Amino acid sequence: FPPIFGSYEPERFDPLRVQDYLKVLVEGLAPYVDVWLGETLSLIAEGDAVRATVAATGKPLWVSFTLADDAEALEADEPRLRSGESVAAAAAWAAASGAEALLFNCSRPEAMARAVAASAASFRERQANIGIGVYANAFEAEETEGAANETLHHTRTDLTADRYSRFACDWVEAGASIVGGCCGIGARHIHNLAHALRG
Repeated sequence: FPPIFGSYEPERFDPLRVQDYLKVLVEGLAPYVDVWLGETLSLIAEGDAVRATVAATGKPLWVSFTLADDAEALEADEPRLRSGESVAAAAAWAAASGAEALLFNCSRPEAMARAVAASAASFRERQANIGIGVYANAFEAEETEGAANETLHHTRTDLTADRYSRFACDWVEAGASIVGGCCGIGARHIHNLAHALRG
């Protein structure tokens, strides 16, 4: 499931209307789905809305949040979702939600390792057996105030396949067991990281 009210826009989330949209998707997709994935979610309430909608299907749930990844966020004391909620709070929610995996996607690679480490620590504390995953994007740092999909995002020239693989190895070392790529990450990146992780 995409973020129903827009990517990177947690302030637009409408708890009174979200089920109207999610129920239609679940009813149409349920016969064909192996795993439900709520993806690029910016706040915990979005994840909980997905959880509530798919609960009756009995199929596994994975939830993927997008992280605050501007310069200020990267220097903050703890990693946060785009909503401002802490990753620790998201991990605590995931541990109680029944989700089988907590992932982080569509954020800069530099933001990911701390989020993985915070989630792994939270899961150890709660003795929760939940997979942790990462699939970062290759977007340049935001220079405009435009909302997602309103402006063009340039991809980074410095994020080579080798560099992305080094990030991926850091994520695995921090506790990730699911690794891939989001916007701007191509086949060469994935080939390289697969080779590096097999090593």
